[in-house]
Amino acid sequence: MEFGSISDWFSAACNGVMAIVAVYAARNAKDWLSPKLNERKFKFADELIEQFCRLQQEAFYLFNDTKNLINTDPDEQGDSEIFRNRWNTISEREICYRKNTINLRTVLERMELWGLRAINNDDFIKIIDSHLALSYKIGEALAIGPDDTRFRLQNSFEYDKQIGEKYKTVRSSHNNIMKHYSKLFID
Repeated sequence: MEFGSISDWFSAACNGVMAIVAVYAARNAKDWLSPKLNERKFKFADELIEQFCRLQQEAFYLFNDTKNLINTDPDEQGDSEIFRNRWNTISEREICYRKNTINLRTVLERMELWGLRAINNDDFIKIIDSHLALSYKIGEALAIGPDDTRFRLQNSFEYDKQIGEKYKTVRSSHNNIMKHYSKLFID
């Protein structure tokens, strides 16, 4: 019976040590990976809440600027070209606001890929739906255009009231997510 050379014994010993190290690494990888995933989940949740807050702030400024614009008296408009540029700028901001709202819905759907689920997903959906409703109503109010003064002023009170109601819905829906992460998400 042959036991092999010293290099065979040395190679076998190294293979044994490598196997032990591999088992040890696999065992500890679970302990290392779990905190890293949880850290990433909390970072994602923080970014998601931050996006909702930014969207609410964007809604506030757009709401105020739109109300001021559609209710501007023709005598106070000043230069018609400047007024038209303001109108177009706010109209472009409304389009951007709508895109940001739709993007936020996509981010919300991506949340589950990270293993993070909302305790009450309906709260987040209500916020997004209220933002979209506000966006559509602002878009409708701005669709009249800056040049048709008579028609615009005739409908400004109606749109002012509708936009105000939509904005109240946006504000009240955001109150449901101003909580600690542990009350918003399931790990």
